[in-house]
Amino acid sequence: MPVIRVRKERLEDLTGLGLGELEELLFRLKCEVEQPEEGVLEVEVNPDRPDMFIGEGIARAVKGIAGLEEGWRPPEVVEAPVLLRVERVPQRPYIGAAVVYGVSVDELFLEELIQFQEKLHDSLGRRRAKIAIGFHDLAKLPSNIVEYKLLPIDTRMKPLGYGGSEMSFREFLLVDEKGNLYGGLAAKDDSHPFLLSGGEVIAAPPVINSEITRVEPGTRDLFIDVTGTSAELVAKTLDIIVTSLAERRGARVGMVRLEGSSTAWGSTPLLSEAKRTLDPRSVSKLLGVKVSPEDAALHLRRMRHNATPKGGVVEVRVPPFRADILGEVDLAEDIAISIGYEALGRRWPGKFHGGSLRWETQVYRAVKDLLVGLGFTEVVQLVLTSPRLVEAAGFSGIAVEVLNPVQQEYSVLRPTLLITLLQTLRENQHRRKPVKVFEAGSTVYLEDGEPRDEERLALGVLDEEAGFEDVQAPVYAVLRIIGVEFEVGEASHPMFMEGRAAVIRVGGETLGYIGEVKPEVLEAFGLEYPVAAAEISLEVLARWTSRT
Repeated sequence: MPVIRVRKERLEDLTGLGLGELEELLFRLKCEVEQPEEGVLEVEVNPDRPDMFIGEGIARAVKGIAGLEEGWRPPEVVEAPVLLRVERVPQRPYIGAAVVYGVSVDELFLEELIQFQEKLHDSLGRRRAKIAIGFHDLAKLPSNIVEYKLLPIDTRMKPLGYGGSEMSFREFLLVDEKGNLYGGLAAKDDSHPFLLSGGEVIAAPPVINSEITRVEPGTRDLFIDVTGTSAELVAKTLDIIVTSLAERRGARVGMVRLEGSSTAWGSTPLLSEAKRTLDPRSVSKLLGVKVSPEDAALHLRRMRHNATPKGGVVEVRVPPFRADILGEVDLAEDIAISIGYEALGRRWPGKFHGGSLRWETQVYRAVKDLLVGLGFTEVVQLVLTSPRLVEAAGFSGIAVEVLNPVQQEYSVLRPTLLITLLQTLRENQHRRKPVKVFEAGSTVYLEDGEPRDEERLALGVLDEEAGFEDVQAPVYAVLRIIGVEFEVGEASHPMFMEGRAAVIRVGGETLGYIGEVKPEVLEAFGLEYPVAAAEISLEVLARWTSRT
């Protein structure tokens, strides 16, 4: 849960409310407040409310639920004298920009602005992998023309925090912590995205801004850029930022014109409102209390929507900063929050339904218990794995890759459990032998060009003389105990030695494979001892297991 630090006097000034009232109203908004030190509040905000990651957003929500303000009034919008030229940047193709005039940055607000940026990076931005945000002092832009383009990684700039010293971006990546953390997100083939103004680099998104446009106390107007891999997310993030900063007294929003064949929009921010029609009867059914169209509209306005009762329903305009509103249920929840859950009353449910485990789950658990009884240890690994290991295992042709991975070593979904099983054995190969492990979990692979996921079970034995029989015996034992009739035949498998591999079939359907791992595969995985392994489909097994 994101925790927002805000000065107590600042929040009281923004809302006009005392600390006691603030704590009560924020609790109704699913937030918790602590005071770790004198004059400082820590507000734990629900992650689905990024509009509340800054004091202005918190105040807007609080004043609504307190009945001090209703609905949302769009900010004053003017044309900004800034042109953004966009070239093709394949690894981060989308960019939006805006100007907010009259922000008037002071020391306290600067702390929150930086915090706002980082909280959005961590949540909506998935640690900058999806979106990245840049704040710039508009008055310090070298030119009113800003360019977004791909340049060599040796391009020189003045990174923020280095006192105006110039260095190549490649040098920065080697010496700076942020460079180490985020340098691999957008770099490709010795090139990287840059923002330029007047021929000077003002940012290298998603990593660092330039000292040239540093925001500091005294900055009055902000130029904001948001870059990312999703057009929808870039636009929504920019809307959240702009509408929050526009809550500052006297602030105005400047529209930035975009130019170029790679632009997603003609100008930004979009400040787009979603239109919804809400039936109060559905809300009444969900909440268990009667809600009239007039009541529903009032409570939605207190949650800062623009809502009007009309013909028995409510016409709702969801403000741009409410990224969490996806449908009717979300609007009903807002009404419940405004009413107050304690005011909805208590009622026992009319029916009680007993739950039970799915048949497939019962089979999975039985197999796991049997393997533990046979001396195997259960392990759990990540579904993501290394493309190098997938290639070494011979499964590259059916592997599903992640489009924008955080780390290259975890950029492919495992098409077989044997890959992560061998990784586990490698990490434990110098323990007392034999090492006997198993894993049950998801695999994802391409079938007829489409990704398919399947629950499987893999087991392996590592020993100085591990052989086919070391795995064959426990697999046969498990199948016979749970009552599955099966047959075995010779087989070829990418990871198993020829002549030392077998396929298991049940009712003519392939259940799985048993074999001894090839020496070249052992070497690729860093294994110094022989390994025998097996992998079966738990889904196929459940279909053919007797329910009696």
